[in-house]
Amino acid sequence: MPTPSDVSLLVDLLYPVQIGKGSPPAEPNNAEYAWHLLAEGDSWFSLGGIPSSNLLNDIRLPRWAQVLSVAYPGDTIKRMSDIVNNPSFEKYVAKRNFNYAFHGLLLSAGGNDLIDAAAHIVSAKPGPGLPPEMPESYIDSKVLKRVLAEVLAGIRKLHKLWNSKDSKSAGSPIFMHTYDYVTPRNAPALFLGGAKLSGPWIYPTFVGGSMSISLQQRAADLLFDALADMLLTLDEASGKKNALSGVHVVDTRNTLVRANPAEIGNSNDWLNEIHPNAGGYRKVAARLSQRIAAVLSA
Repeated sequence: MPTPSDVSLLVDLLYPVQIGKGSPPAEPNNAEYAWHLLAEGDSWFSLGGIPSSNLLNDIRLPRWAQVLSVAYPGDTIKRMSDIVNNPSFEKYVAKRNFNYAFHGLLLSAGGNDLIDAAAHIVSAKPGPGLPPEMPESYIDSKVLKRVLAEVLAGIRKLHKLWNSKDSKSAGSPIFMHTYDYVTPRNAPALFLGGAKLSGPWIYPTFVGGSMSISLQQRAADLLFDALADMLLTLDEASGKKNALSGVHVVDTRNTLVRANPAEIGNSNDWLNEIHPNAGGYRKVAARLSQRIAAVLSA
């Protein structure tokens, strides 16, 4: 008979509305679990469309673990400002008489800030005197730099709260991921029956422009590479000036099979333009789980 340490176990998700309910009442510090984690973030942690799937659903660890998620199901998009100002995050981390001791924080952040700003970062025509065949010619580096700086500032604020004097989780690790390569295409998130939930997000930036499909993909890749490169500097082992203690960033680029730009629905590992499907999330979760398990088991 295998023991929890011998097998890969799906985490149990708990949401704030469930706390204190049931018999025995659900609690984030349930002693039956070896590890207690908090999750906060964007729609990769909540709801990216129908059929519903998200990254947290496929986190597997070698010990029984419970994850309190304040990334509520139904959040279709969540920017850094929303995450930083989420009262539930502050409550369970650093509000006396309400906070808990967590073994780690799972954080998914930055992707939607980049997507929201895409129309201001990417131009329909190349800059004056720049080669039209190069994707860099269409990118406003100043705007991109500003967006990344805003994301960085938000993460630093969360890190400070997580390690504040009122936090029972101070010193526990923070786990983040990069985003894989989005394909600009007319693929919104949908409700059951086909009604539009949200999106497409990046695709409108390129409609009516002079870039070929291939050039559009290369330009989008530049954006997500810039975000990934910034996030990776936060890793405590990066040796970069941005490095934050206890932060572990998993580079999940090139995990997923790109979507076909001509397909408007589920394509390869993508449910819609910016969210993986269930199979795609399983692939990303496997890489994230491996890092979480290694750090918590050390």
